[in-house]
Amino acid sequence: MPDTFEHFDSVPRPAQIMIQAILVLALQNAGCSHHAEMLALRLYQQLGQKDASGLLLTMIKILETAKPMAKPTSFAALQFNLDQLAQKQASHCQGLMQVDRALLHGEVYREYKWFPTAAAACHHLGNVCGGVITNGSSPFQVVLRNGSYFWPEQGSHSWLHQCPMQARMRRSSPEHCVNATEQMVNKILGFIPGVSTLYNFGSSIYYYTQDCIELAKKRAQDGAIDLGFDTLVALTGGAATPLRMGFATAMKPLFKTGVEAVIPSAPPLPKSGNVTTQSLRILD
Repeated sequence: MPDTFEHFDSVPRPAQIMIQAILVLALQNAGCSHHAEMLALRLYQQLGQKDASGLLLTMIKILETAKPMAKPTSFAALQFNLDQLAQKQASHCQGLMQVDRALLHGEVYREYKWFPTAAAACHHLGNVCGGVITNGSSPFQVVLRNGSYFWPEQGSHSWLHQCPMQARMRRSSPEHCVNATEQMVNKILGFIPGVSTLYNFGSSIYYYTQDCIELAKKRAQDGAIDLGFDTLVALTGGAATPLRMGFATAMKPLFKTGVEAVIPSAPPLPKSGNVTTQSLRILD
């Protein structure tokens, strides 16, 4: 459960929501239906039934179609999506870096016929610019950083604007990244196929928000053994739309009279079985 992570309440809200959604699927896959239901109901309270269901269904569909690739998407794409979830602030930029097989989605600032012109415009914008994209036939587009995310896509070309990130919560030393309880949980879950993959991914988001970068990268890489970086990039990017819809709802005062009406209306999760769109009837 989220309580395993120290200072979970200090994690930026979008990352909190993402981690809880991942843990719902992990707990259900492990056969812990009661705890999965408790956590799912917490998401319902935070986001509302429609947005919580949309987020979980998006994740399920991505996981069901996951296929590890021989040539994975660059880790830079995953790191960019994690930065967006962690709400880190970009600082002094250091030019463009090409990211293969992943397209940067977001608000287009302007289109340019030539790449050098687009690159110069991105440089002029500073940390407001997320990068430059093209599908090979269209003009080069400068994409703004705010609200953007990467999505795996063959045949696309993206150039990420390299801007070092500043964490909201800076860890002073590696020792502060050690959580004995969480480390024990991770060790135990390592013996449960599928669950360990989801948990590694969820914990990587948590540690990334805490600026424990090396540990976050290790967890993401462990999760990528079964799923591949393409799937991890898709999970962080693919959840962006329902996540943002829910984010607006979550910023409103949490349900007062409505919460009693929402929770009882949600059917319980099934007692066992794998996580599929058919088995997670709570999402209906």
